[in-house]
This record gives sequence, structure tokens and C-alpha cells, in this order.
Amino acid sequence: MFEITRRHVLAAPALLAASGATGQGFPGREIRMIIPWAAGGGTDIIGRRLQPLLAAQGLQVVVDNAPGGSSVVGMQRVAAARADGYTIGLASTSILALMASGTIALRNEQFDNMVRVSEDPMLLLVSAHSPWRDLPAYLSAFREKRGGMSIGVSGTRGTVSHIFSVVLAKALGQDYIFSGYPGGSRAIADLLGGHIDSVILKPNETMPQIREGQLRPLATFAPQRLPLLPDLPTFQEAGIDVFPYGPITQMTYLAGPAGMPPAIAARINGGFRQAVLSAEFQAFAAENGFPADGLSGAEFSKLCSDVQTAMLAVGNNLGVFNPE
Repeated sequence: MFEITRRHVLAAPALLAASGATGQGFPGREIRMIIPWAAGGGTDIIGRRLQPLLAAQGLQVVVDNAPGGSSVVGMQRVAAARADGYTIGLASTSILALMASGTIALRNEQFDNMVRVSEDPMLLLVSAHSPWRDLPAYLSAFREKRGGMSIGVSGTRGTVSHIFSVVLAKALGQDYIFSGYPGGSRAIADLLGGHIDSVILKPNETMPQIREGQLRPLATFAPQRLPLLPDLPTFQEAGIDVFPYGPITQMTYLAGPAGMPPAIAARINGGFRQAVLSAEFQAFAAENGFPADGLSGAEFSKLCSDVQTAMLAVGNNLGVFNPE
């Protein structure tokens, strides 16, 4: 009897390891999905919309908002988590730029970049009460204010929206007042309250206010007009090159701590791709003006690396990562 018990005890770690390697029994409990932005922002909206769709794939996900440092606070928690599949996060292009810049301690090698959830065109918007009814009027005011125009974004220096604000100001040959917020909802509140002049945000965090007539979009930073807002011009149409060093794309994607067992990573990957590609989420994406292709695997990993390289070139050439 002793020998049988001893053999079982000695075999237990091997059985547990085999279970982790094959993903059997995963998930055995809820998965924590860290949203590194404030509640009510674009990433938070996407994460919560995915919750029931992931549940249908057998992945019970709990949203945990951890805003701060342009997503650095939340993504630090993801990087430091056990690589067992029970802690994941929704990252963005902005964290790729910050990692590439060397201004934060995090590195891309600390993450498994898994599935692209959305590709987010950026919009320039003003309050519906603003005197600037179109892009030419805004650009004229920008020049006339001589450094007094204020632009609010979700995040701080080095984020995609911040980089676009710098590109715009450089193209107009003017300084401006930059205001960073922990989430899009806070930036919108200050814009509607008259505390800032304009914002650069994503469609999925501004469409409700656009439809209600509270916000007025003036232009998109995308290379083409958006199907959701076909009358909205691009900056290129106004003769402003917002991609002077190559295309920049803002995207939201699933990331986990590096070193997750392949079978567990595949289980999470598969569940998220099915949720993103579901008819329900595709309808939500179309309604909110962003593509959602569920890109994953080696192709997505290479894209993350390429985006980092491009963002670093833009940041270095425009001094984006230098202190003001």
C-alpha cells in the first residue's frame, strides 16, 4: 500500500504538468482580463462587449480595470502574472510605442501577443457648441491661437493619439496645449464642459455622443474615409500629411504573460478569435466604425514588431518621447 501511495505522490507533479501542457481542464475557473484604461473608454467598451461572446466559447472572463500611465500600470500586472492563462489583458499600439521608446521598463518579450481585436481609426472632434464647424475653420483657429489650441487624448506622451496631435501641430507650424486622460470618457467630459478645445479619440468611444449631437467630428487620421462616417474628410484631403514617416495604426489586441503553455494559449486564442469573428461582434464593430479581423499567430507577432519599429521612427523624428 505504501509503495502505491508513494508512486501516486511522485507522479502527481508529472500529471499536473501534463495537464497544463495539454490544456486539459482549462479553464477551471474565471479568467481575469485586465483593461489598462478607465471604465467607459473605448477599450473597456470592447472588453465588456466580448464578455458574453467569450462565455459562449467556454471562457468566463471577469473585467478588471487598471488605468494609469497610458496603460502601463495594467500591462505591468499582465507581465507579472503567472503564465497559466488566468490573467490576460487588452493592450494597444500605445504600449508597443512606449516599450520601443525605452521610456518604460516593460519589453515586448514579456508578453505573448495573441489576437488583434480591433483596428481603430482616430478622429479629431470638438464639442457641438464649438464655433468650428469644419476642418478648415479649426485649422485656421489653430494657427490664430499661436500655441493656445488644446487637444485632449486618452493616455499620455507616446500614445498614438498623442503622436497624431504632435504631427498635426508640426504640420501647422504651431505649438499647442496637450492634455492626457486615463480614458476617453474623461476627455469627452472635459471637452463637453468647455475645459479643452478638441480631442483625438476612437469612433467606438465617441459614436454615442456623435449620434446624440454632442460631439462634432471634423476629420479622421485614417488614410481613407470611414464607411461609418462617409462625409468625414481625411487630413490628406486638407493637404496635411499625418503619416510623414509611414503608416501608423491604432489597434487593440489580446496579450498574456510570456511563456503560457502552448495548449492553453491556443485555447484562449481560439476562443477570442471565435468571439471577435462572431456575427454579434462584427455587427458591433461595423456600428462603431472599426475593422475586427482576429489576426493572430506569427503574422500578428510580426505586425506588432513592425508597428513598434515604425512608431519609434516617428517618435524619434518628432521628439515625441522627449520631455516638454
